[in-house]
Amino acid sequence: MSEDRPTSPIYEFLGLETHVVEPGIAIGRMIVTEQHFSRAQRMHGGLVFVAFDSVMGLAVASILEPNTDLATIEISQRFIRMVYPGELRVEAHVVHPGRKVVQVRGEAWEYRGKLAATAAGAFIVLD
Repeated sequence: MSEDRPTSPIYEFLGLETHVVEPGIAIGRMIVTEQHFSRAQRMHGGLVFVAFDSVMGLAVASILEPNTDLATIEISQRFIRMVYPGELRVEAHVVHPGRKVVQVRGEAWEYRGKLAATAAGAFIVLD
């Protein structure tokens, strides 16, 4: 597996590395540190959302022609447990590869291997 898209400032801040496992399936990994904390001393939920959005978008992009533009329409996220320091692994799977709207689901696993959050999303193909 290798890095599948260019880094950006948010990827650098998160320390997020993303990879396509196979068309329609992508993963992301990052090490959660205190810089990712909310005031409650655990990972900020908005940053979990950014990880989902990034990895889910990569899963969608992996089934499209190269350089096809896409955008997030919607993502719903459900927290199961808090995320503390350590590795966070995000997995995304395309569940419906529509011509204009692609449906995706995601799971985030915390450092002990326990499910921390789930997500469902829709992305629009703009080209």
